[in-house]
Amino acid sequence: MNTNKVFARFFNFFRRYQVRENRITLIEKLNTSGTGSLYELQKECRRRGFDFEYNVITQADYALKLSNLPGLLRLFTWKVYRMATSSHVFMNDNFLPLAYMDVAPETRVVQLWHGMGSFKKFGASSETDPALLQELKAANEKVDYILATSENIRANYAEAFCVPEDKILVIGCPQGDYYFRKHNLAPSRAKLEKWFPVLKGKKLALYAPTFRDDEDRDRDLLTHFDFERFNKELGKEYCLALRLHPQVQTADIPENVVNLTDYPNLRRLLCMTDLLIADYSSIAVEYSLLGKPIVFYAFDKDWYLEKDRQFYFDYEETAPGPITETMEDLISCIRSEGWDLDKVKAFAHLHNDFFDCHSAERLVDFCFGDRTREEQ
Repeated sequence: MNTNKVFARFFNFFRRYQVRENRITLIEKLNTSGTGSLYELQKECRRRGFDFEYNVITQADYALKLSNLPGLLRLFTWKVYRMATSSHVFMNDNFLPLAYMDVAPETRVVQLWHGMGSFKKFGASSETDPALLQELKAANEKVDYILATSENIRANYAEAFCVPEDKILVIGCPQGDYYFRKHNLAPSRAKLEKWFPVLKGKKLALYAPTFRDDEDRDRDLLTHFDFERFNKELGKEYCLALRLHPQVQTADIPENVVNLTDYPNLRRLLCMTDLLIADYSSIAVEYSLLGKPIVFYAFDKDWYLEKDRQFYFDYEETAPGPITETMEDLISCIRSEGWDLDKVKAFAHLHNDFFDCHSAERLVDFCFGDRTREEQ
């Protein structure tokens, strides 16, 4: 059974009802715990005093378990009805039921996306299943605009989403606004130290590997990182923490590892991080906005570049930090501070045209400009 078609059938049934100008649907398919672009948009609309009715659909609504039967019933009735009658639909990931939906002509659908920039290839740029590609293309034909952070990546996004370039709206990423605001991080740091006393008096090094599109490799992912050796050789200066990608479900986490995978606010966590250890993830794009050191631990680089994903820009030339492939090289690089902050800055500018906290404002101006002028 194609659940995308089932969802769409319910949506199409409710299309007989009139679209409400003040009703907005936010689809948080990728969970950001209320901290991503969808909620930056919502906060900006509320700041301006717009009287919108928000219909929020989250990943939890889809949970196929007995305890969620009331939630599923509400999803396929009340929430789908309100989506079908929304003037605007915003989402943070591909929403494949759109492929089969009869979206009202007056409804505007906007893809905010959950990542920034275009580091590794994604979407249609990396998908090899013809059926999924066809569904992705059909879904994105219903999308009016897709947000991007730079003119440099316009063509990459058009390819990834199977859309013409004029659908790519280069106005920045609302979730990136967080990095350009002033924050008092002391209480959050104190709470982390209470949870993990080993952090006291040390810099925070965050290891944030991405998924491999291979269940076996995801399961073995952390066996390639020697946490004990890192702590033995660098533990006096750094507290090493781990944050897994949401799509890594099978990795075995070693004991005594500071696991921040479930820390609710990624952006706050990155602001508290002193050193990012990345591999191929677009998390490096976000972190580069802070201008702090990044080191890459790419133990499976050859396999990843040849068998799994490719990159929109040359990985080795544009990566905003040294690329290491062994624990020995990684530890040596960190000990000698072998990073280049100018390269971090260049990488940030490759993927971003906006270095301010106004992307949510630009989005609201674009989508609701007439309302803004009318209410002033």
